[in-house]
Amino acid sequence: MAEGGYSGGAVGMGSGGNGNSVPMEFKLDIKIKSIEKMLLPLMKQISNLVQHRSEQQHHTSERTMRAIGRVGQAVNLAVERFVTVGETIADDNPEIKQDMYDACKEARAAGSSIERLCDIAATDPVGYSPRPNPIDDRGPMIRAARTLLSSVTRVLLLADIVVVKQLLLAKDRVARTLSRLESVANFTEFVKAFSVFGAEMVELAHVTGNRQNDLKDERRRAQMSSARQVLERSTMMLLTSSRTCLRHPECPHSKENRDTVFCQMRRAMDLIHYVVKDGILETASERNALRQVPEWDSERATAFTCLRHFSRLIEMSRPDYERRSAGSKTSSSMTAAVGPPPLGAKDCVSPTAVRDKETGIEYRRELTRRNSERDRDRNSIGHSREYSTREREFPKYDNKSELGISIFSSDTREQLLAALDKVCEKTQDFTDSAYTSHDYRENILLLCDRAKLELNQLMRIAVSMEQYPNASYDIESAIESVLTAAHDLTTQLTLTAQDQSAELSHIIKAGIDIANSLRNIALNQEIDRLQECADRFHEHIDHILEVCKLLRQIALTETLQVQAKFTEINVRIYGPQVITAARALTSHPESKHAKDNLEVFVDMWQWLSTDVTTITKEVIDLAQTTNKTDKTTEYLSLPRPGKHGTTSKPLKPTRLDSEEQEKIAKTGLEMKMVTNEMDAETDKWNGASEENNDIVKRAKNMSAMAFSMYQFTKGEGTLRTTQDLFTQAEYFAEEANRLYKVVRQFSYQVPAGAPKKELLDHLDKVPTYVQTLQFTVKDPTVGKAATFVKVDHVIQETKNLMNVISKVVSTCFDCANKIYELTGMPFDNRLINVPSVVTPIESSSLGRKSTKDKQALGAIKKQMTGECRRVRRTALITFRSKTPPNPF
Repeated sequence: MAEGGYSGGAVGMGSGGNGNSVPMEFKLDIKIKSIEKMLLPLMKQISNLVQHRSEQQHHTSERTMRAIGRVGQAVNLAVERFVTVGETIADDNPEIKQDMYDACKEARAAGSSIERLCDIAATDPVGYSPRPNPIDDRGPMIRAARTLLSSVTRVLLLADIVVVKQLLLAKDRVARTLSRLESVANFTEFVKAFSVFGAEMVELAHVTGNRQNDLKDERRRAQMSSARQVLERSTMMLLTSSRTCLRHPECPHSKENRDTVFCQMRRAMDLIHYVVKDGILETASERNALRQVPEWDSERATAFTCLRHFSRLIEMSRPDYERRSAGSKTSSSMTAAVGPPPLGAKDCVSPTAVRDKETGIEYRRELTRRNSERDRDRNSIGHSREYSTREREFPKYDNKSELGISIFSSDTREQLLAALDKVCEKTQDFTDSAYTSHDYRENILLLCDRAKLELNQLMRIAVSMEQYPNASYDIESAIESVLTAAHDLTTQLTLTAQDQSAELSHIIKAGIDIANSLRNIALNQEIDRLQECADRFHEHIDHILEVCKLLRQIALTETLQVQAKFTEINVRIYGPQVITAARALTSHPESKHAKDNLEVFVDMWQWLSTDVTTITKEVIDLAQTTNKTDKTTEYLSLPRPGKHGTTSKPLKPTRLDSEEQEKIAKTGLEMKMVTNEMDAETDKWNGASEENNDIVKRAKNMSAMAFSMYQFTKGEGTLRTTQDLFTQAEYFAEEANRLYKVVRQFSYQVPAGAPKKELLDHLDKVPTYVQTLQFTVKDPTVGKAATFVKVDHVIQETKNLMNVISKVVSTCFDCANKIYELTGMPFDNRLINVPSVVTPIESSSLGRKSTKDKQALGAIKKQMTGECRRVRRTALITFRSKTPPNPF
């Protein structure tokens, strides 16, 4: 399974527990979104089926039993279809044929077993014959479910190996063509090879884009995105540098340009290969070495990750205290308990026990506070709590009882010292930077020394408490002091990076100006001035590299860390190549190829400058937002601005994560189906008159808007944030308003009859749904959970409105055909004189209205009445001129 990029793809499914409740535990390590989305619904359904088996009673209804039987049949039928597809894939790929057939055979057998067990349950509601232990009745179903999930997962992983194989083959084809491009000797061969290279690059971009969207790991997605970006931007530089090198083979500068581009593109393809294989190294020794290095101590570690690890280790190493019970005769009222050794899989603490343990933490802290010998600063404690609050946003460590961490353990003390040494090592990028101010450098060094002193004080207290358990020591105060020092160091590092990035805009602007002036300097062959500009340009590059290095150290997300790292690499590699391209043009000022080559490298520098600006803003904004959130943590219970917190504030745009997208995926899919129905209805209209058909135009606009909202539920499309979705919903409601008015005017042309009655029945529902959607969009929310609920409601209301609009458009088509039968003239929107200003829609759902509202609505009705009379006169004249006299 290595090629698929999984560190463990099988589904583990165990059972155990006390009493009649046997929880099912799924252990998955699937790293592909599509596979996980296929497995989770199956797990949920089977879990419900097994759980129902344990909860069956004698009074189970006959209807429920029949439903169970149908579920078993449906599961078996779905499995049969699934394995049929798997066997088809196996026939086309001999390397996985035998494994795929074995997995399909197991899945088919498990599906048949589940159907048989459901049939037994349907015919015998009581189930199997009574046994001493009622849990035994669940055994056959659990075994069948475990087998089914395991075999289905194997089928999916084997199918994904085929996808990975296709991606790697596409990458290998591009690599071979790249080698061919590097060895061509004339323009004719180069043109042929580059044409093939372009087609293969398009295919590679397609498959890597799909894979990037399907990856669950944030770091892997960012790495794939960076590699694809390098390939995309380097293609044009590959063309111009190769042409220049072929035209001037004696020029070393043009050859350096070309070789650099080839090297970067190969590195990008190696990164794609690495990501697709999920970082799996080629040799066993390398894999074992990688497993032994923790994340915070590896090359991917940053100052923030090291500080996070250190602070979490301090938090989790708090000693446990056992309070003496009321009837106890123990002499001491408080004893420190050394942390237990790491627990095995069978000894894991239950969630209830963990919650009970966490509930007692505050009581134990109160005990230590009563015995405090040191006066603590409330502000320092507040700061440390703020930092720990931020750290809880990154839950990458298990419960400390499971890790066996305690401050009284010698191993824990060594871990704390090593973690702090790693933090101090990472701060050297800030202190060694030539662009860090003297004050900031001194503050960082002082804070590192302070953290070491506070940690040493904590160690001394821990040793004293271990030697004299009955003595009174305020170890909680020492822990809070260490956390405060770590928080202050984090803040200082952020301020240092922010101070350097403040001058970044000026540096980037000056660098772009120098790059743009290089062409004229090179054409004039001003060697001395070119060298002067090159020296200044290299200074700007060094400054930008220092900023990128610091940004990576303080980036709070893995995506930003990867982006900062690869932006720094690209600036370091491609920045000096601008000067090299200028030197090539200086050597051949009359060469058109050399001019084009310099222009392309200057464009690349401008792209990199934009990347640096964007990443700087995102990293600094996120760090500042987090600090502000930490500072207000203690005041979240205070009243909000406005009366009873009803003031509507603009929310910061957020993005839905994969779990939230999965929750609203069903509603989004339903809306897409309604959108397809709308498109089918609009396609019925005559294409020749579509340009004059306002109904079709507005219906298609609404269909496009709804489709973009559906794409948002999948994390795709142009709508990126929740605010984009809400804005799109407002436009959608306005467009529905306009369509309502157009159809209302059209209804006056429709002769009386069943089609007109049906049209008006559907049309009268539009205002209610429009206003419901508008109210939902304008409803203020606070917090991520409330925002997600609002997104769900907006999608639901949009779907409801689309349903009604689809029926309205369909009925309009029938009415237009009716008019055509009577008049012989197709529907023409020019017969309808619709006001350009969209007026509000009156609805009885608004209840009582004020006097001003009634006057406004009266004026609107009067205007609409005049428009209706004008339309009736136009339609009447049209009917009289186009239709023969009625003999009746």
